[in-house]
Amino acid sequence: MSASELWVFAGERQLGVLHDTHPLSFTYDQAWLAQADPFPIGAIALAVHTQHTPEVEACFENLLPEGDVRDYLVKKHQTSTIFGLLAALAGDTAGGLLLLPPGQKPLPASYVDTTWEDIAASLTTPGASAVDIHARGARISLAGAQDKTTLAVFDGIPMLPEGTSPSTHILKPDIYRLKKVWESAANESIVMRAAQHCGLAVAPVFYEPHTRSCVVERFDRYFVAPRQPLRLLQYDFCQLAGIPSDRKYEQDGGPCIVQCADLIRTFSSQPAVDLRRFVEWIFFNLYTGNNDSHAKNLSMYRLPNGAMRLTPHYDLMCTRLYPGLAQRFALRIGGQDMPGQVGHAEVAAMARELGMQTAFVGRLAANLAKRLPAALDTAVAELSPLLGHKGRPLAEKLVVEVKGMTRRIAQRVADPRADAEDQLA
Repeated sequence: MSASELWVFAGERQLGVLHDTHPLSFTYDQAWLAQADPFPIGAIALAVHTQHTPEVEACFENLLPEGDVRDYLVKKHQTSTIFGLLAALAGDTAGGLLLLPPGQKPLPASYVDTTWEDIAASLTTPGASAVDIHARGARISLAGAQDKTTLAVFDGIPMLPEGTSPSTHILKPDIYRLKKVWESAANESIVMRAAQHCGLAVAPVFYEPHTRSCVVERFDRYFVAPRQPLRLLQYDFCQLAGIPSDRKYEQDGGPCIVQCADLIRTFSSQPAVDLRRFVEWIFFNLYTGNNDSHAKNLSMYRLPNGAMRLTPHYDLMCTRLYPGLAQRFALRIGGQDMPGQVGHAEVAAMARELGMQTAFVGRLAANLAKRLPAALDTAVAELSPLLGHKGRPLAEKLVVEVKGMTRRIAQRVADPRADAEDQLA
């Protein structure tokens, strides 16, 4: 294998070549550019010359895990560069990009049988990491800071993808690196199901009791035949903005609400619909105490018909439930990042910044607040039989916290006189 380049594929089509330069550089394949309808990779401009732009670095660096998980993989694979990690990991990625050594082409998909019990046993071994639970020779790279892994689930039966075979689900066990975070998989499963029952487009999830994991169905996959998943190209908002993962938070220079809206207007085939979904996502996160709602938790994907749309929502959980995690909202609403200070004035300011009518944004907030309590009760009722002796108390506490936050925030948003009341401090 050449140490200086990787071939970049979408499905069986080669889009170009990634070069091991600093920063990374990319050249589109001439055959790809010569097609009648070539499209760009994320925000990397269609051009015949080699590009060294921030969009190149951001597009590929954001495919890798972050934080402790990346540090672990650096030691495991004995490579510390972005290119080296991509060479080791970027087979089954977030979205549809597949990176291979020069001369190699995507192989037919293959899978190894396993069971939930076997996966659970692997997770309980000393020093276990979910990212290590895969078939021999598998190359997987999932963005984000949380330890997780990929699976294929066919007819309810889990299987391990081999090589670069596309997965269909993501397994997210309880977070164990943060001592004060407990039953995170139950938390995420409940909040995601509540969002679904509110009518939001979200990735389908289920709670798997043997592994104590939230199992997320991948929306960047589709099927043309049974057990033959195909990949959809997907890009998070850091990739589209040309920003590396360590700047995903607004306070670190990551995209703010207005910049996220601008990305939707730039890339979406139906910007009006997707902007409405974006605003509902903001209020859902605010109501449910998901303070970690940064730009990497928003993505666009290219559908089989070529349309670019905001993806279903993902990574929804109540982070406010845990002491020690951020109490500030990841995105400033009308200049305010303390949830207890967000009221009518801040929402009106956000509406103006987005070019929307305050009354329209207020109705979205009010309607979601009305739907959320019942949706939360339904989600808890669905999942409680699967939760253990620690999961059920988590669910009870979650319901109390979220219903209280929803009621108080919705009141302040609707009533300007309540703006000064900091009931969530």
